[in-house]
Amino acid sequence: MRGCVLVVDDHREVVYAVRRLLQSRGLEVISAPSAAEAEPLVPRADALILDIQLEQDNGLALLQRLRSAGDETPAVVLSAHTFPDNVVEASKRGAMQILAKPIEAEALVGAVEEALSQTHSDASASALSAEAHDVLGTSAAMMEVFKALGVAAANDLNVLLTGETGVGKEVSAELVHRHSHRADGPFVAINCTAMPESLLEAELFGHASGAFTGASRAAEGKVEAAAGGTLFLDEIGDMPLAFQAKLLRFLEDKRFYRLGESAPRHADVRVIAATNRQLLGADASQFRSDLYYRLAQIPVHIPPLRDRLEDVPALIEVFIRAANQEMGLDIHGITPEVRQQAQGHSWPGNVRELKNAVYRAAAKRQRGLIDTLELAGAAAEPAGDSDFDTALDRALDRALAQDRLPELLNDLERRAVQRALTHYNGNKSRVAEALNVSRNTLRARLQAMQEPTD
Repeated sequence: MRGCVLVVDDHREVVYAVRRLLQSRGLEVISAPSAAEAEPLVPRADALILDIQLEQDNGLALLQRLRSAGDETPAVVLSAHTFPDNVVEASKRGAMQILAKPIEAEALVGAVEEALSQTHSDASASALSAEAHDVLGTSAAMMEVFKALGVAAANDLNVLLTGETGVGKEVSAELVHRHSHRADGPFVAINCTAMPESLLEAELFGHASGAFTGASRAAEGKVEAAAGGTLFLDEIGDMPLAFQAKLLRFLEDKRFYRLGESAPRHADVRVIAATNRQLLGADASQFRSDLYYRLAQIPVHIPPLRDRLEDVPALIEVFIRAANQEMGLDIHGITPEVRQQAQGHSWPGNVRELKNAVYRAAAKRQRGLIDTLELAGAAAEPAGDSDFDTALDRALDRALAQDRLPELLNDLERRAVQRALTHYNGNKSRVAEALNVSRNTLRARLQAMQEPTD
């Protein structure tokens, strides 16, 4: 590994540690304590390491100026607070990766190695400021999600969020909206679940006076209400098949008709859709593939909480703070037994289930430490080997019966890679080594996991 790395940080001890580490790997290291002193050095650098919070400036502001000037030098961002907003904003501004302070040596080396191997066109994402109630997790898996959301925020393409119920798809949609150029416009959400075609059409596109019984006056729909902002279509997989063609036509030119009107209208909206269903493959007959690809210009999958249990303690802290504020409580935290209980649960309801469990326990306890959580089912203890074997056998039997074995294998591989990324703190070199594959092979697999399959 050869190259020149510019470190922009106003803490001399951080610069010293990073310099020693990278020089030991054969790299040239130059440094600057401020953005003003750093900018003249950027042309010499093959990669940047930027601290978000500089004494006289902001590392992301520097990065924004560089990108605006056409400089695409790959950048790694350092932050003491890896909140979702940080990651989304840095991703939007073209950072490649974010690392939390204190810095883990191998994670930094891996990030710099990846930065140096990046071509200018491959530069992607990472971090800035935040609101604690929006936290969905800080695991390596969620960092990848936030990076993808940052890419989405930087453009106006349609986004399709996939994931189980309760993982935080609407919160993710709001993050994209808040960091996009449409942030000053409205964020309008509609749930497509179990809504008949005529009602959904009136809700989305509005209706004229007398268009149907009870329509005593004209009304605008969600599309018009969202003009200049973002329209969030939740549970898009439940949209009636007959209505999907009308939505597709709207997405093509942003023109629509109010129910009962013959004159077309236009609305400038950005569409973000979400689903907990598989829209292609077995369910292809229930969802148009052309609509899928129009919606999934940027697909983002949000992993279930059981695949990132390391997020649970931090999420519990967030929900305790929120419960204290909303209900006037004085909860200080959880006991070690509750921490073990929570990290041993499979959380079928995901983040939403965790929040409800914490709120219930906090409301009962009122003050002090939460000493128990009421958890659904009998999954409060980690499953044993026999339980795992039984569950895997059942999954294999279902996959074989439904002719979906390739999908099961792909899902198992995806989970294994995500767990490895989490275990090695996002260090792809270590993950590739653990999987006994090259970094290029791992990169190709990660890219394939983000692409929709038929």
